[in-house]
Amino acid sequence: MAGYTDAGELNKRITFQRFVGEADLLGDLAYLDDDNWADEFTTWASIRTISGREFYAAGQEQGEVTHNVKIRHRSWTHNPVTMRAIYDGHVYRLLTPPLELGGDKRYQQIKVAEVWP
Repeated sequence: MAGYTDAGELNKRITFQRFVGEADLLGDLAYLDDDNWADEFTTWASIRTISGREFYAAGQEQGEVTHNVKIRHRSWTHNPVTMRAIYDGHVYRLLTPPLELGGDKRYQQIKVAEVWP
């Protein structure tokens, strides 16, 4: 059955937050400053690591790990790409808007990248 998900697959409580602060002079959001974020909703999800890479930015080596987050379908009141997600003390930047899985409006998938200080 297309789009079928075992209820036990969505076994992580993840919180999505919306940005309520001010961007810096370059327009970047301060992802790690918790004062700039307010909880929007918490939901059950599955989180699957899909890739990791290392790169140089600002003259130093950095890493990035991307994940797919699967949640039950929902309507979004804010632009998801300007939001972040928190799970188990980790901060994730949303890379894509929610994508419908299976076309039956049961589940959505969001690609995220873990944010490090």
